[in-house]
Amino acid sequence: MEAEAKCRGWDVFEADGVCRVCGKQAVFAPIRPGHSLRETRCSACKASRRTRDLARVIAHLAAGRDCATLPQALSAMQDWRVFEAQAAGPLHDVLRCLPHYACSEYVPELAKPGSCTQAGLRCEDLERLSFADASFDLVVTQDIFEHIADPWRAFDEVWRVLAPGGRHVFTVPVHEGHLTTPRVCFTDGARVDLLPPVHHGDPVRQGGSLVVTDFGDDLSQRLTSRGQPTHVATHVAFYKPSEMPGIIDGDMHALYDAAWKAGEKAGFLRYNSVVFVTEKAAREG
Repeated sequence: MEAEAKCRGWDVFEADGVCRVCGKQAVFAPIRPGHSLRETRCSACKASRRTRDLARVIAHLAAGRDCATLPQALSAMQDWRVFEAQAAGPLHDVLRCLPHYACSEYVPELAKPGSCTQAGLRCEDLERLSFADASFDLVVTQDIFEHIADPWRAFDEVWRVLAPGGRHVFTVPVHEGHLTTPRVCFTDGARVDLLPPVHHGDPVRQGGSLVVTDFGDDLSQRLTSRGQPTHVATHVAFYKPSEMPGIIDGDMHALYDAAWKAGEKAGFLRYNSVVFVTEKAAREG
């Protein structure tokens, strides 16, 4: 995996003590001792490490590599049409001031995808986006695609709504040292578990979100081979592949299940911070 930075510490990009999301001086510590360093939180805005790394990538794309924080990049983003597949959180709180910003959640129990709830929350299904072709210059997703029934269809939909020159900046947990592996398939609407079920935490739904796909080292190559050029913009290595869970099956799933029952799932699910960028070529002439 190509990387902009690799380290065995947790302070890379933050040696100056400045959060890349909110731009404030802060400290960055795990939620609890032993929890994944990918999920360390900013003491000012509560942005996770993966969110802070993603914000850094967006700031560089917008305003150049000398731009240190996302707030500093906002002036360069005033004309950008931005869609974030999340309607809350520290990144949302910064981006929402942009004049052409749109956001959504997937809440089909509250509203039909493409419509809004009574409270004004837009509902979108990433497999069937309601937006027109070439609607956005930037699409942002964080740790969503591993939960989508057909992630490849969703990647195609994001590609469709990207304007020429547009970018999809995203994170997913990466199972380093492994190839992308489906855990679940859906046949005629029926769920079939190919591997024992795994759930990640979900701020919207109790019980967590089912993991449908474990993405591996081949993700960039797979998307590029589909005509969606993708590269790793940032890879911060807190852990060796042997220190991460890998593909959770067999004895590994038993360890995961024990950690979940003990309330230590967040310590078991350790991943490095990886930020991907898919870029659509600008029109020539």
